Amino acid sequence: MSEFEKLQRDTYQKKRKLLILIQAIAICVLTVALLITSLTYIKMNKSTYVYYSESGNALYRAYLADNEFYEQEYLNGEHAYVSELIDRMTGDFSYDLVLDTSDVNFKYSYRIEAQVIVSDKDTGANIYDPSFILLPEKAVTTHGNGLAIRERVNIDYNSYEELAAKFVGVYGLTNVEQKLCVRMFVDVLGTSESFADDSSGQYVVELKVPLNAKTLKPSVSTTIATGEQKILANNTSAKNGFKIASIIIASLDAVAVAAIAVFTILTRDKHIDYSRKVKSVVSSYRSYIQKIVTPFDTEGYQLLAVESFREMLEIRDTIQMPILMYENEDRTCTTFMIPTASKFLYIFEIKVEDLNIELEQELTEDTEN
Repeated sequence: MSEFEKLQRDTYQKKRKLLILIQAIAICVLTVALLITSLTYIKMNKSTYVYYSESGNALYRAYLADNEFYEQEYLNGEHAYVSELIDRMTGDFSYDLVLDTSDVNFKYSYRIEAQVIVSDKDTGANIYDPSFILLPEKAVTTHGNGLAIRERVNIDYNSYEELAAKFVGVYGLTNVEQKLCVRMFVDVLGTSESFADDSSGQYVVELKVPLNAKTLKPSVSTTIATGEQKILANNTSAKNGFKIASIIIASLDAVAVAAIAVFTILTRDKHIDYSRKVKSVVSSYRSYIQKIVTPFDTEGYQLLAVESFREMLEIRDTIQMPILMYENEDRTCTTFMIPTASKFLYIFEIKVEDLNIELEQELTEDTEN
């Protein structure tokens, strides 16, 4: 092999290794990107939520009729009341909703009603329960991170008490419970791109006041859940984006792996292929081959080229002569020879420039046989 050929071979090998390195780096980058997008998709695939809190309450005041015992206009909610001293009442109803996100469209409505209830103490069933509108329904549309409702209504306590007493008296009822329930009904619909589904709720804030009792203590109750609540978040678009990205990157990664494999095979050095094939022959038929280190003098011999190593084996078995093996100094050609006493020299060669493509198949078939 000339110096120029050796230089060409070295240059080729360097370029080939550089291209393989670049492809390997590209595969590593794609693999890392695939891991990131896949893990992000898996994480986003888990349920995420928008958190919110809500509350409702009713504050009441009992305004007192003229009397010789109290100087105050009204008593605070901590007191129990003598019913005869109550002139009128007011109720301050409130509802608050606050979310983690500010991009929410709200449609909500509310109303306040009073209901006089006369019920059987044993069964709890209502006997008489007329309702009265204290605040007609209001419908509101707003945008933001929450909403707040504040409404005050006047409660004609004495009128409701007289109505209940009249009904009980007319029908001579006993063993009954009389009460006044003032309720604020709230219906909320919240829509947002952050929500997986629209958020809706129906809530009641109730002020309950006993009727026709010597003393009374109003109570407040609500159907609004306490503490932090959550709404399933909508991350579908972002999640699908990472899913699509993962599929695309995985496809590119697979193509890159296939490309580097094909490139490695198609551009492999013939010297490497040559060495592998020579080693395959020697390892498979070591006992039939004798390696020589000096060139064989072919003067006086008639050279007979053999097409395959299998035929060399058949000739060796027929004439019972050894197979000699000689490799040139450049390691670009290995010659297998069988000399005979009749001056015939059977030759089979494996060369870098002209590899026998069928050799490996033949060796495999021989090994199987």
